[in-house]
Formats: sequence, structure tokens, C-alpha cells
Amino acid sequence: MREQIRHVWGRWWSGLLRRLRQLSPQERRLLRGALALGAVAGLAVLTVLPRITNASQTDVLVNGSFEQGFAQVPGCGIVGEGWGCFTNGGAANYGFYDDSWELVVADGKHSQLVEINTNNLAAGDPDRYAGIYQTVRVVPGEQYKLALRGMIRTTNQEGDPWRYRVQVGYLHGPHGDWRDVENWTDVGWNTYYGRTEPGSFSDYHAVLVPDSQALTIFIRVWKKWGVAYEELDVNLDAISLVGPSPHRPGGPPQAGGTGGPVGGDAPAPGRPDDGPRQPAPQDGPDYGYGPAQNQPLLCTGPDLLYNGSFEQGFADTPLGAVGRGWGAFTNGGGAIYGFYDEQWTPVVADGKHGQLIEINTKGVYPTDADRYAGIYQRVEGLHPGGVYELTLRGLLRGEGNEEDPYRFAAQWGYGPNPDWRHVDEEVWEEMDLGPIYKRTEPGSLATYTARFTAPSSSVVLFIRGWKKFAVTNVEMDFNVDAIRLRACQPAGVGGPDQRPNDGPDGGPDGGPGRPGPGGEPGGASCLYVVKPGDSLGAIAQYFGVSAQAIMRANGIENADLIYVGQKFEIPGCGAGGPPAGQGAPEQPQDAPRPQGQEEPLAPSRPQMRPDEPDRDEGRRPQRGQTYTIRNGDTLSAIAAAYGVDAYALARYNGIDNLNLIYVGQVLQIPAN
Repeated sequence: MREQIRHVWGRWWSGLLRRLRQLSPQERRLLRGALALGAVAGLAVLTVLPRITNASQTDVLVNGSFEQGFAQVPGCGIVGEGWGCFTNGGAANYGFYDDSWELVVADGKHSQLVEINTNNLAAGDPDRYAGIYQTVRVVPGEQYKLALRGMIRTTNQEGDPWRYRVQVGYLHGPHGDWRDVENWTDVGWNTYYGRTEPGSFSDYHAVLVPDSQALTIFIRVWKKWGVAYEELDVNLDAISLVGPSPHRPGGPPQAGGTGGPVGGDAPAPGRPDDGPRQPAPQDGPDYGYGPAQNQPLLCTGPDLLYNGSFEQGFADTPLGAVGRGWGAFTNGGGAIYGFYDEQWTPVVADGKHGQLIEINTKGVYPTDADRYAGIYQRVEGLHPGGVYELTLRGLLRGEGNEEDPYRFAAQWGYGPNPDWRHVDEEVWEEMDLGPIYKRTEPGSLATYTARFTAPSSSVVLFIRGWKKFAVTNVEMDFNVDAIRLRACQPAGVGGPDQRPNDGPDGGPDGGPGRPGPGGEPGGASCLYVVKPGDSLGAIAQYFGVSAQAIMRANGIENADLIYVGQKFEIPGCGAGGPPAGQGAPEQPQDAPRPQGQEEPLAPSRPQMRPDEPDRDEGRRPQRGQTYTIRNGDTLSAIAAAYGVDAYALARYNGIDNLNLIYVGQVLQIPAN
């Protein structure tokens, strides 16, 4: 059969050629002209055909080109905003830097520099790692294209041509430790340049298919051998993870990005299609605002700190065991530092755990004066100008230099970012915790209370111990526990279940005649802080303005390049709320209940399932059981449905971030 087809085709082709040869020169010219016109027409058709694109494709990473700033991260260095960092310590020195040397920047004006060196080390350890990571929201089962660019530089141009490597790995789910990654992949960058003689960037591309709603991407630098006196520098830039947006197309902004409540293609039954959320501490309500004239303040709002009693566990860090949700810092120098999970009953104020911070100079010659060590936590959603109250319990104890009763001190302060050195000196306030006790004979923990006015919607709270003098063989132990931060309001104005600006419906601010997020009544604009998962178009749609107007008002050139924490002035929204006919936005499911309303709002209830006990519409579900998270749930809505505090529910289930829950997660509901 095949031979017959070949024979027929051959006869047809031979006949065509024979006929073409029989054409006159004029006929051949006409044929060539017709063929040329056909080709032009074909190109014209291709030109007018629309370019097929997928509008739902988006880069789900934050600050992948490192143009949205850097932050000081204790134990690492200067790390791009939105990224975490890690090392494996040992006999090596590590550094993370904002590199703006144009020869080692691939995109924009900044790149992330990761350094591992053995300078001043007679011998280093092999297999030293340092890297960065980020958790993002994704659509399970869809393809995401990972891309990055990098350059490897070194002071040692001799030796094993594969002595330095860069690897990429990932973990499915909202939590990740780089030590749990088993799918490390080499990016194939085999060219090493001199440290001061950079060359060109190398590229890497891969396709990932997540199997959950969260994905943690890790990028690490690997110095294989313990060769002394060499430095490895790796610049990383233009990192992207492009794929389907995890948020509903055309809908309002949904939380996502690095840790947001789970979402879906459509709201769960009974769940309102809410717009951008107002700044709120981990989805909890904010009751802070300026005090009324001559009225006492009541500080009875919810605790805005996470794990202030240290009962939700500790994380192992390069500095020691630090309470989950807290960062740690020291100022190094001639001293030894330690952070510990304190479980000695005499120095624990609340529960079974407290934070112990140690500074000692045992065997240290010489020592340095003014050594600091402390912890910090960022607090979001504050009301600028509102009054907040900090309370804690603590004590100082130690040994050595006992003749000086003022040798140690404890302080607190606040600043704009996690770098404690950016706290103004006049902001640091010494806490009176009573006398300094002997290290092994502690007294009772003192209670300290202070109030301050929030300078912005977000501050970083710092608590530190201070060893004042350069005296050797001295140990300072600072125990701190039961740390709480609450908003204050004038007595007799509203209640903890109603915002000061709410009307009788208990709806959120933002309706006609009331300020929008961060705005002032009757003003010409509002302030909105970008949340994970927001898009410029969805924010514009919610406020009833054009995306182009927001871009012009804020000097934005690319609508796709916005980042979490960015502040937008919304032109015109303060004068009258949403456009005519739109009315106030529907009540978000995590809005506080109006005063006197005992039952949760109907839209706030999680869906009933066959495995749950029946209940009437007017009764809360029973406590002391489990709840499995579904699409559209938020922790605050679940807590409201069961009549428990969202923060208590998080603590009970060991959840570090109220915004970071996932479909299928099983929650234990406290019985009382």
C-alpha cells in the first residue's frame, strides 16, 4: 500500500513539473505574481489576527527584582523585603547585602548579594549553605514558570570547577524549612568570575506544578569545600514565578501572596464578596484612636501581639531559641549572647514558658560596654494617632559585679522597621522591673505598663536587655513574659464590639459620609495599604475610581508592579465613598459585631457539614469539637461562629499567623 501511494504521488509531481516547463515566459511571470500576492495576503491575515494572551497569568512572588526595598534581618543581614533567609552556620562567615553595583545588577538598580567566606579562618567547614526563600499562594495543579538570573564571583579562581553551586528547591504547603527540602535542583551555572571582575548573568528556568494552595520557593548558595581564606559572592536578581492568579478574575482583591486566608473561584455560600480589607492586625479588629478631651482611657481591646506569653512555642535561630512570631537581635562585640525557652517556674509569669535573654562576659577579654540583646515583633493595622498600651512582666538577675545596683537595665521602644538601630534614642524607655536579683535566687516578676501614640499604621515593637559596663565574668539574665499590646479608647465611647465610626448597622468604615480605609471624613483622598493578593484594578473597582487615576496619583508606571505594604492615595474616595448607587460595601465577614448583638452575623458562619451536629440558626455551634477548613473560610469568621476569640483559637492550634490557614486543615475548637 505504501509503495502504491509513493508511486501515485511521484506521478502527480512529475506531471506538475512537466506542465510548468511547458508554460510560456509570460505565463510564468503571471504565476509568480499570483503566488507573491497570495503570500502578502497571508501575512496580512496573520497581522490582523489578535494576539492570544492569558490575562490570569501573574507573577505571584513579591519583590523578585529587589526594587521594593530591603530589611535588616538578625542572623543574616540585609535581605529583600518579602524574603526570608537561612544559613547552616559552622566555620564560615555569612553576609546578605543590598547590592547596587551596576555590574552585578540584572534588573533595575538592586540585586540580592549572598556571601559565604572563610576570610580570617584557618580552616572552614565543607558544605556551607546560605539562601533566601518566600512562600506564595498558588492554584493547585496548575503550571508555574520559575525564572531567575544570577552571577557567581570568587576571590579564588583556582580549584575544582564545580566547587560552588546554586540550587533551587521547593516545598508544598504554607510552612517550610529549607532543611526539609528533598528536591534541590542545580541551576547549572558553571562560570565563576573574579570578585572584583564581574561578567555576565546566567539564567535558569523551570516549571513547577504545586499540589496545595501555598508553595515555598528556596534558592541557596552552596560552598562545597572548607577551603580557608576565600570569598564566594552570588548575586541573585529578576526572580519570578509566573502562573495563574490564585485570585478570582474580575473579583475584589483577595488575601494571598505570602500568607493569606484561603480562597476559591467563588465565595462560599453566605460569604460576602468583600472588597479590600482595611488594615487590621492579623485580621483582628482595631479600636485605637485619639483620646477624647478630659476622658479616661480604657485599654480593653484584643491583644495585638502574637505569642506574647510564649506558649505557642519557640523557633531555633542562629541566636538561640526565640518565641515564635518574634525576631531577635544583638549588637555583638565583646560579649556572649543567648536566647532560651525559659521553663523554670520562679521566672515564668504566664503558663509554662517565658523568654530568657542572656548577655555574659565569662572568659571574655576584653569586653565591650553597652551590650544589647532583645526581641521584636511587627504590629500591623494600628490607627495613626491612636493610643496603645503595652504591658509585660519581667525581672533582671545575674552574677558578677554585684556592688553596682544599676549594672543592668531593660528597655522598650518602637520603630519603622525590624532594625533596632533605627529606633530614635529618645524613644527607648527604661522599664522599672525592681531590683536586680541573684541569678539563682530570683524574686517576683514585676509588672510594667506604658502607653504610646501610634505614629503610623505599622510599627515594630522592641524589648531589650542592656548590660551597661565592660566588666568581665559577668552574666545578665533578663526574663520577660506576658507581653500584651492593646488599643485604648475614651471611657463611655462605643464598646469593644463596635468601631467608633460605625453606624447602627455595625458596618465597616467606607460607606457614604464615612472615611474609607485610612481616610479622613470629607477629604479628597483615602490611604489604602496594599495587602497580599491585591491587584490595582480590583482596588480601583472597589473605590469606584479608575486604575489610571490611582497610578497618576501615586506615580506608578506599571500596574503589575505593586507590593505588599505599599500605600496608595485613592483620589476622590474620601469625599463621598463609593459611587452613587453602589452604596456602602457589604460587611466583611471578619467585621466586629455591633454592640449588644450576641450572635455572630449569619454570613460569618462556616458552612455546616454532615459531620457537624445540627444547630438552630440562632445558636452557636458547640465548642470542644473540630472544624475542617473549607474554601473561603477565615480564622476570624470561624472563631466568631463558635463564640471564641480568634487569637485564642490560633494559640490553641499552634497557628503563628492568623492569615495563614489552608483548605483541609483541622482546627480544634477550645471547650471553654
